[in-house]
Amino acid sequence: METELIEAYYVPESIKLTDFRQESIQVKGRKYTVKYPELTAEHIEEIGASLQANRKDYLAQLTTNEVVDKIDQAIQLWLNPNYRLRRIADALIPAVTGYDQDMVRLELKRYMRTFRKKELLRFLDEEFDQPAILDDFRPRKSGGMSRAYGPNTIFHLFSGNVPGVQLWSLIMGLLLKSAAIGKTSYSEPLLPALFLQSLKEVDERLADAIAILPWKGGTESLDNMAVNWGEAVIVYGSNKTVAEIRKKTPIHKKLLSYGHKISFAMIGKEALTADHYSDTLHKLAEDISIYDQQSCLSPQCVYVEQDGVVSPKQFAQGLAAELSRYHKKRPRAKLTGEEAMSIQNFRNEHSLKSLQSQKTAVYSSKDDTAWTVIYHEEPSFSGSPLNRSVHVYAVDRLEEVADHFQQWESYLQSCGLAVEPARLFSLANILGAAGVNRFSPIGEMNRAKPGWHHDGGFNLMELVRMVDLERDLEYGLEKYDSDVE
Repeated sequence: METELIEAYYVPESIKLTDFRQESIQVKGRKYTVKYPELTAEHIEEIGASLQANRKDYLAQLTTNEVVDKIDQAIQLWLNPNYRLRRIADALIPAVTGYDQDMVRLELKRYMRTFRKKELLRFLDEEFDQPAILDDFRPRKSGGMSRAYGPNTIFHLFSGNVPGVQLWSLIMGLLLKSAAIGKTSYSEPLLPALFLQSLKEVDERLADAIAILPWKGGTESLDNMAVNWGEAVIVYGSNKTVAEIRKKTPIHKKLLSYGHKISFAMIGKEALTADHYSDTLHKLAEDISIYDQQSCLSPQCVYVEQDGVVSPKQFAQGLAAELSRYHKKRPRAKLTGEEAMSIQNFRNEHSLKSLQSQKTAVYSSKDDTAWTVIYHEEPSFSGSPLNRSVHVYAVDRLEEVADHFQQWESYLQSCGLAVEPARLFSLANILGAAGVNRFSPIGEMNRAKPGWHHDGGFNLMELVRMVDLERDLEYGLEKYDSDVE
């Protein structure tokens, strides 16, 4: 059987790693050998020095538009379904993560489109009135001039639950002309490394300002060396991971952290009419099922308004049926014993409540934990054990739901809405004040657009350092011009 070697890492050409471990994966009659480096703190130090030199000599000399053009060229490669590295990703990422192959293929295609040139230009314009401020001093409306400098180096620490999220962070760093070390998780180390190989095909000198390195989370010597190397640190993961990295990051360094968040959906009675009901259910089931709710953008709670053509309880029953159909088309990934037990405990807890009161009902897959819907007649707010497990709460008016969010403000992320246009801004104002930072249509909850304010903040602006030339300085220096009148 033919075997293809895949490197689950990327380092500059000047770096020669010697110690590796390998893992064999067989997909549809084809065998792949995935190669992982065995790393030490000394490796991180050597790689970091090479990245800094490469940035200084090349990346820092490029204009922002030149960087955008090169990223776009790499992305265009991925938009070809027959591109070799895309075909490898389509085959191996489902094998490594357990996610359905068609789901990965479709979501990866959609995700890559968000990094085309036109989208990156929108992203830059969203954060800077004039993106050229990243290249040179530009005039300010109030007088004087300013320039934005990105950090020389960024350490990115990635979680591995959602394929592709790493690219957002890496591309953000490239736009700031920052060298980067990306620490990937063994649960999904492939896509960032494959993308860097694509970037190398376009411009090897640009790619060699980034290293992609997988290592076991919590490896103190490697984590400490990488944190010390980065002028800025960006961390994705559980609140525990974020807290551990925050303790290691000196106070003078910029730290962006993206920890545990909970998203939810709201279904107005106007979306429960005979002509909208079925489509609403279908799109909501997709929001819940994509990447098995591992994204912080996936809904864990659904609030359904009374007085529609169907009741909230009927809606919960319909959602259960739709999740069952979706599972047959795109099965959920296999769970660990701990994850399966968490869902079983979730079901048992609410099954007991359903025996005590008709205000709770449990609808779930038989003989497995593929999907679970818990119906509540009385509204509240709670997270779920994920993996296609969701609460459905009946409410009289959606505008009253924010009362249940008070103690959860720091955990709120996105809200999917299906309401009439006249209610949009009143709900957005109420929920925005309660802590929600993004609103999207049902069916698009997992597909944040370029330029969105991740967790309510900026992306590039959070990392740059602004340098100002004051207006009086400009005028004051005129007297030193030898040709001044």
